[in-house]
Amino acid sequence: MQLKRIDIAGFKSFADKTTIEFHDGVTAVVGPNGSGKSNITEAIRWVLGEQSAKNLRGGRMNDVIFSGSDTRKPVNLAEVTLILENEDHFLPLEFSEISITRRLHRNGESEFYLNKQACRLKDIVDLFMDSGLGKESFSIISQGKVESIFNSKPEERRAIFEEAAGVLKYKTRKKKAEQKLTETEENLNRVQDIVYELEGQVEPLREQSSIAKDYLSYKEKLTEMDIALTVVEIERLKVKWDESKHEMSSFEKQLVEKQISLSDCETQLKHKRKQKAKLTDEIEKTQQKLVETIQLFEQTDGQNNVLSERNKYTTENLQQLEVTKEQANQRVAQLEQQLKGIDENLAEKTEQERQLKSELLAVEKEALSLSGNSKETIESLRDEYVDLMQKQTSLRNEQTYLERSSYQMAQKNLKSTASVKELEKTIEKITEDFTRIAKELTNTQQEIAQKLLLYQEKQASVQTKRQELEVNETRMYDALKVVQQAKAKKESLKELNEDYAGFYQGVKEVLKRKKDIGGIIGAVAELIEVPKQAELAIDIALGAASQNIIVQDEQSGRKGIQYLKQKRIGRATFLPLTTIKARHLPTSVENKASSCDGFLGIASKLIAYPEAVSTVIQNLLGTTIVARDLSSANNIAREIQFKYRVVTLEGDVMNAGGSMTGGASKSGNQGSLFARKNELTNLTKQITQMETTLTEKEIEVRTMKQVIKKEETNLNELRELGEKQRLKEQELKNQAETLEEKQIRLTRELKALQYEYKEAKEEVESYELKKTELTESFQTVKKEMEHINHQILLASSQKEEREKNHTLVNEKQQQLRTKLAALKEQLLSLKKEQKAVSSQLDDQQKDITTITSRMEQITHSDGTHQMTKKELSDQLAQLSDTKQMLESQLSKVKSEKNTIEGQLNEIEQLTTITNNQKHYLLEEKAKSEVSMNRTDVAIENRLTYLNEEYSMTFEAAKESHLLELSVEEATRKVKLLKQSIEELGSVNIGAIEEFDRVNERYSFLVDQREDLVEAKISLYTTMNEMDEEVKLRFSEVFEDIRLRFSEVFPQMFGGGSAELRLTDPKNLLTTGIEIIAQPPGKKLQQLSLLSGGERAFTAIALMFSIIQARPVPFCILDEVEAALDEANVIRFGKYLKRFDGDTQFIVITHRKGTMEEANVLYGITMQESGVSKVVSVRLEELTETPVGIT
Repeated sequence: MQLKRIDIAGFKSFADKTTIEFHDGVTAVVGPNGSGKSNITEAIRWVLGEQSAKNLRGGRMNDVIFSGSDTRKPVNLAEVTLILENEDHFLPLEFSEISITRRLHRNGESEFYLNKQACRLKDIVDLFMDSGLGKESFSIISQGKVESIFNSKPEERRAIFEEAAGVLKYKTRKKKAEQKLTETEENLNRVQDIVYELEGQVEPLREQSSIAKDYLSYKEKLTEMDIALTVVEIERLKVKWDESKHEMSSFEKQLVEKQISLSDCETQLKHKRKQKAKLTDEIEKTQQKLVETIQLFEQTDGQNNVLSERNKYTTENLQQLEVTKEQANQRVAQLEQQLKGIDENLAEKTEQERQLKSELLAVEKEALSLSGNSKETIESLRDEYVDLMQKQTSLRNEQTYLERSSYQMAQKNLKSTASVKELEKTIEKITEDFTRIAKELTNTQQEIAQKLLLYQEKQASVQTKRQELEVNETRMYDALKVVQQAKAKKESLKELNEDYAGFYQGVKEVLKRKKDIGGIIGAVAELIEVPKQAELAIDIALGAASQNIIVQDEQSGRKGIQYLKQKRIGRATFLPLTTIKARHLPTSVENKASSCDGFLGIASKLIAYPEAVSTVIQNLLGTTIVARDLSSANNIAREIQFKYRVVTLEGDVMNAGGSMTGGASKSGNQGSLFARKNELTNLTKQITQMETTLTEKEIEVRTMKQVIKKEETNLNELRELGEKQRLKEQELKNQAETLEEKQIRLTRELKALQYEYKEAKEEVESYELKKTELTESFQTVKKEMEHINHQILLASSQKEEREKNHTLVNEKQQQLRTKLAALKEQLLSLKKEQKAVSSQLDDQQKDITTITSRMEQITHSDGTHQMTKKELSDQLAQLSDTKQMLESQLSKVKSEKNTIEGQLNEIEQLTTITNNQKHYLLEEKAKSEVSMNRTDVAIENRLTYLNEEYSMTFEAAKESHLLELSVEEATRKVKLLKQSIEELGSVNIGAIEEFDRVNERYSFLVDQREDLVEAKISLYTTMNEMDEEVKLRFSEVFEDIRLRFSEVFPQMFGGGSAELRLTDPKNLLTTGIEIIAQPPGKKLQQLSLLSGGERAFTAIALMFSIIQARPVPFCILDEVEAALDEANVIRFGKYLKRFDGDTQFIVITHRKGTMEEANVLYGITMQESGVSKVVSVRLEELTETPVGIT
């Protein structure tokens, strides 16, 4: 056999498909660190079945798939195929070439192929087991494995020798035998437990089977008689039902008549209510129109009042303007008169000026003739002085006039300021009043809008509530009917309970007389509360035991039995609390059952019952399991080995021992005692709830009527309040308009005064400016006069003599000039006064024109107002007529509404009387219905009884079971049969079948026990034989390896000695192996005491010894010589050559000495980052040793 080829694709760094072919001799794989050399060893280990990612230098198995590089994406599949030549059939297959393939997908799925046929990993592992070629065999040796040889404990080192001895398959077989032995012992113990248990069941079941057969015989006879009696009872009940039906039909007929009458009343009520609603709507509309008319009347009246106020204001304004105009005319007349006086005075003064100039001219001529040059100089100065005096006088007169005019204007401004302030206060007061009234008007309008919206909402609410009231009244009557029907059914069920319907005759009689007998607690069915879903399950679980009577003690039970015997009225089973013991499932059984799907609980834990009777309930139901369905019950029964009974919610039963009981009846569980009890409880709760609901509906109807009445009252109050608010709104509008008119008038007056004040103020300021200029001019003239006067005095002192001659002339001249200057000043003053008076006259004439125009405008506006006032008066008259008409119409409609309301009250009273009669008939009908229901329930119970007990319909029972005896005789015979059955006590019908089944199973299990004992002995024998074979093979191979190791060691080391020793020679199955070595020049010592290189070389010597003792077709050495020095590497390489032709070596190395001994050299490179490539050279074909390969 030989390793021929390996194909690698996607495994670790081999991204691309890579094929490496192996030849005879030594094949070396070289390359730099990290190039992927060791990935080839791991690929071979992986394809041979390696399952540990850690052994493949990974964290998880997916790490062997190429994960990508800088330039390549990851791949999704790793695949390795190993091709082996098998011509010598070294492996036990008929093929001459074997291919082994392993694939791993990134999603974790693995595939294994043997010669391209899918197989299991186990098939590959088994193929190479004990061949020396497995994933953990000595044919794949890494540096770590070499280290493990000298680092491991002696016991761990044993595995290498076992692989070489080929005993792994025996150890594997022994392990399987041990597992089988364990299973056999467990099965034997289980069978033994069941046999012991069945031994205690067989005899009791034999006795129960006999009793059950007697019971079936009595039961058959009782069934025939009971069916016939039940048929007679059903026929009697049917007659009674027909009588009740006839009575109820009569009541229904009367109810129909009353309902027709009520329908008529309801129709009339609806009609009258519609009429009332229509009249109410008409009243509301008429009231709305009336309110609108009143509002319009008040609005028109307000406008009329406003016009009257405006007319009054216009008249007053015209009168004031007339007075103002008259005052202006008087002022004009005064100014004209004043202007005329000024003109006359000006003419007179002008004539005086002319005369004075003439006189002055004559005097100047006379003075000129008397004076010389000096005189002319002095005269010239004096003329200039006179001119300055005249100018000074003129300036003084003008200053006096300006002061007088400024004072007059200032006084006028004071009066104007007072008037302005007074007007501003008045306007401010009016503005405040107007703002207040406007705010009050806005609030009133908002209130009106809110009240209108509220009125509309309440009106809609009342209408909605009326509709709701009709719906609620209908619902109330429907609810009343449902309550009465439920009460009838409850009474029927209550009577059945009180009569103990459904109980056996003996049980029924004891329960009816329990107070007389004493110590009677009650029947089981009475005392327990069963959930709805578990009714059928508990009913089936209890069976007839549901009618067992629980008593205080044995004495009470004896009293009950004595009573039944005396009266000869049947039999009953009594359960004394003092003797009945509770039964429970073992905890282990309950835990097993509860772990199964569909387990609902222990029957006794699913129901409620008084604590005082708990022992009895536990006795009856403590060992019964309740499951969801039959499938779940089957699984649970199997899990607990069919030791206890399992009941399903559908009534199916898995009996102890494995038998199954099940099926279905047409009536389900409707006739059971628990169903009837639960129905009565539910009906009681429902009636309470329905009565509460009915009371709530009645209260709701009454409340709604009160609410509607209250809301209608509120509507009327809102309507009246709205009318008052509208009147207030109109009044506020009128006040606001009056204030607005007054504010406008006063504002105009204020603006006029403010304009006059502004003009006067500007004129005063002009006067003040002129006064300042005049003062400055006056001071300048005064200085000039003083200067000229000084010059005159100088000239006069020089010409005194001359001047004396002209004194008289000069004095006269001076007088004339003074008079002339004064006269000129008077003329100038008169001209200015003339100009001022003319200006005032023009202003007054303009004011008269303005006043006249304003009076014409007011007169025209007054005419328009007079026309509007007439129209408003006509409209007021028309609105007054409309108001009276609407008030009359409203009174008429209200009267009609009162009539309709009276009719409504009469119809409602009639409806109430008819309703009372209807309720009486309903009660009578309900009583008849109760009687029918009771009879119906009784018939149904009998029919259910026939169906459930005998699976027969009434017709079939009537045809096949005719009562040949009288009812009394048949009843007596039935009592005797029941007595005989009850004397048998508790009967297990299934005991017949159960006994046959248990007996058969018991015999079968006894035979099984014997077979298991024989199998156990056989397994012990087989295991002993395997141990002997392992010892023999291990001792032979160990001795062979020991001898070869003692030879190989000195050959490789060039001397020295070594040996292998067993740590426990007496126990060959577990003994460890010690390695003792003595390299050349050293003493004999254990392997752990040698140097690292010596230990490695010793371990390699041991591996070569194993290969010699147990040759393998190929061996893979992964850097095993890494720890050796160069001399030992050369020895290692040369020693490999000794196996040439026997073993094919694949060596992963980077040591030159090893490469030199290789026949074929493969170089592993990473030309592309992260991706390994292979380059091969067959050294025999080279003429010289390749250089540069490392």
